Amino acid sequence: MGDRYLVLGDHHGDTESLRRVLDDVDGETFDFVVHVGDFTDAMRAGRETASRQLREVEPLLADLADHARHDLVWVWGNRDTFGEFDATLDVGTEIPTAGCVTVGGQRFTNSPDAVAEDVILVTHMETWRLLDQFEGRAHFCGNTHLGRLKGRRLNSAFLQCTHRKTGEQSYGGYFLVDVTDEPPLDVEMREIGTLNRFDCPEHGERGVQYHDAFDDCMYCAEPDILRREMAASAFYGLTHDRDQDTVSAGELVSSAVDLWDDSPTDFRSEFAAYVDGIEDDRYAPLARTDGGRLCVAETSYAY
Repeated sequence: MGDRYLVLGDHHGDTESLRRVLDDVDGETFDFVVHVGDFTDAMRAGRETASRQLREVEPLLADLADHARHDLVWVWGNRDTFGEFDATLDVGTEIPTAGCVTVGGQRFTNSPDAVAEDVILVTHMETWRLLDQFEGRAHFCGNTHLGRLKGRRLNSAFLQCTHRKTGEQSYGGYFLVDVTDEPPLDVEMREIGTLNRFDCPEHGERGVQYHDAFDDCMYCAEPDILRREMAASAFYGLTHDRDQDTVSAGELVSSAVDLWDDSPTDFRSEFAAYVDGIEDDRYAPLARTDGGRLCVAETSYAY
């Protein structure tokens, strides 16, 4: 048995992108609509603008909810930082940050600690550590605008983003996902602007990519993206359910290499060099202890 999901997010207060989705799915029905957050651009635009954005997107979200047999389920994003007032959405079901909520017979959570084999995890952040050790039914996320499908995990890229330096606006896309008892997810990407699919011959084990940020594979263009997630995933594999919270550099490197069936050329040496200088990466998930071992960074971006 399976359910069909419409998965989308990251439109940052934009209404045109939601209207494009609504036009595209006219006449279609899904079991669930899932929104992975960043309804507004509160963090950058300020609370007054964010309040207006939330009022403007809410009726469009209600229209999307009408396409769900069960409901629209959603989480807040990192840009939905509303400052001195409490934001509310009177549509759909907010997925809790602790425990689970059951909608239409399916359990959802926003907490990795609440994941079980019958639970769907919905987070805004990618949560790199779960890329290779995920035991839930599915994981939907966003934030990076770099969409990717790997196993039971889908990053839904973005609906709309505005480039901070140029002011240029881009429209991306959304996904239709069939979730069954057996992996992998069956995913269809639908564009509402420009969203390209990439199957990198060197990094294909890390999943199918959907983005417009680079001309080709994001790992080839920005190798630190790969190194960050491999560091988080390898560290989690070494420490999860074990009585330890630090690892040696050698242990981490070997664990990261073992996550591949066929690691890229020079991956071991390049990853080892990254770990040696991990303090220089502002987005690193790990940090070095006074004793020289590795631990989760206090300000880890997406561990």
